[in-house]
Amino acid sequence: MLNLRSSCRKRKKQTNVGETMEGSCDDKNCLSIISRFRETTATDAQKLTDGVRLKNSDVILPWIGYGTYKLGKEIARDCTLEALQQGYRAIDTAFIYGGETTERQVGLAIQDAIDMGILETREDLCIITKHWRKYHGYEPALECLRLSLTRLNLDYVDLWLMHWPGPAWKTMNRRKDEMAKHGEWHYAVHPQDELPDIRAETWRAMEDAYKSGKVRAIGVCNFTIQHLERLKGTATIWPPAVNQIECHPIFPQTELVKYCTKEGIVVQAYSSLGGQDVGKKYWRMLYPLKKGQKVKTDAVTSLLTAPPVLQVAEQVNRTPAQVLLRWALEKSMVLVPKTSNKGRMVENAKALEFSLSEEQVAWLDNQFQKSLKRAAETEGVKIESLSRLCWKNDPLRDLDFE
Repeated sequence: MLNLRSSCRKRKKQTNVGETMEGSCDDKNCLSIISRFRETTATDAQKLTDGVRLKNSDVILPWIGYGTYKLGKEIARDCTLEALQQGYRAIDTAFIYGGETTERQVGLAIQDAIDMGILETREDLCIITKHWRKYHGYEPALECLRLSLTRLNLDYVDLWLMHWPGPAWKTMNRRKDEMAKHGEWHYAVHPQDELPDIRAETWRAMEDAYKSGKVRAIGVCNFTIQHLERLKGTATIWPPAVNQIECHPIFPQTELVKYCTKEGIVVQAYSSLGGQDVGKKYWRMLYPLKKGQKVKTDAVTSLLTAPPVLQVAEQVNRTPAQVLLRWALEKSMVLVPKTSNKGRMVENAKALEFSLSEEQVAWLDNQFQKSLKRAAETEGVKIESLSRLCWKNDPLRDLDFE
């Protein structure tokens, strides 16, 4: 396991990101970067080491961290190292990421950063990883954590999240005709009526991992109010420190965010810049081309090119990505944007350098809800079915189960 007080050693490394990085230690003096986490509100945050203190813990979770979802085995190590070089001190990963390869690459990047003097100790970091639904249940959950720690080469993680409230699948090759015949739970490992109890056992394992010191804080992902209320009935440690959920102006999850705030649960938003599971057809439905507009130059192709975002970006002289990240910060949400591009790592961090007015935030919310309402009426569907941009291929993506 990684020594918590590893010494600094000068080393150069050429990364796939295209930058040569060098530690700042010399024979006489070690001038490595030391992160000092500072508790602030989202409004007062100025640095990537500023964060929110989590419930039932001494962890300060930075307002902006670095996400590693879909980075791929080939670049995950170098991209994570580059993020650390750029000052990110919260790294978000998961057991399942990269086909179960990303945690290992993150662990290697952490050791690289210590060897190069970018970090003085492992304690300069806030490492987040997630339990996978294949390991629901008490003993399986603890085994999942053991594997994660081994891959990361760490003695502990700062925040361990239950990745998904739903069941694992017996196979990913789910036939639509079979599901139409037998129901959406046909391929589920756990029957629907058993899932709440199994989930409670997973949480019990997480509580014990917290008590043992192998994790400094515990939380959940993708939990609805219903899931949280059910868990509250059996939990001995409450509230979960974090609920990591999809959240952006198209899918603001207003009631869930209010509930989490009331319970003292920090909301950590993923897909803040728009989900990866919808394409051009979706955006054309939401923002049809007007007369005289051309597909190549005028079509909306992502949340980053949506007219309301572009308009506010122009008002505040910031990029669309920064506006979307700031939108979440104004609602006191923690962020974990992912990018493999050094320039965008810097760009995302600069969301801490400005603010949006209450009127601008409300206007963004209103504009997107208008577009969703119009599209839903045109398509003859509910707004809720258009809002979620992630988990397109999961039959239980609406999370409407106990």
